[in-house]
Amino acid sequence: MANQLEAILRKLSQRQDKLDQDLRGILKACLEAPRSITEEIDALPGRRLFYNLSGEVDFTIAQDGLRGDPMLQLVSQDGPFIMTHYPILAWRPTAPVGATNFGQWSAIYSWPLPTQQQPTRDIINLSYEVTDTGSQRLFQNEPSSPLSSRFDAPVPLPVPTLFSPNTVISVTPTYEDIFFDGTVAIPATGGTLRVTLPGYRIINL
Repeated sequence: MANQLEAILRKLSQRQDKLDQDLRGILKACLEAPRSITEEIDALPGRRLFYNLSGEVDFTIAQDGLRGDPMLQLVSQDGPFIMTHYPILAWRPTAPVGATNFGQWSAIYSWPLPTQQQPTRDIINLSYEVTDTGSQRLFQNEPSSPLSSRFDAPVPLPVPTLFSPNTVISVTPTYEDIFFDGTVAIPATGGTLRVTLPGYRIINL
């Protein structure tokens, strides 16, 4: 009886040793595995504050078909900015003051919104590029079709993107088409394009 009990205890001890060895191997693999982009960002020290970087630029009909001036957003020196969604691009007629559609926010493409193509609506169609001017890195190195978020439908990025403190994010539009309706009482002659980059800041306290 004692021999049987001793054999059972020996087997249990061997199994425990094997389990401990397996667990140590799993732990070692976990510690050596590279962290994901999200884990790298989550490991950064500091307080998280929701924040939207914004910039805008004026344009006129003379820029129809041309690459426009960039919209610049300065990242604070207090900490990095984490961009979480595709840009929100919108525009509004701002010249002349008193224009029929003055100040009305509109999308930056006519598809797939048929109301944007009505004869009494002003409309522009854009492509855009995104550049981190602090490092000279092109994030969107060719003009992109207007893959963007809407105010009512933010579109998540494939991965959250970190921009270093004190850098400048440049969003450069190309005005593929500009249409100011000339049949309204006071036609628009110019507008303001605004970009908003949704995300959050990491502030080192």
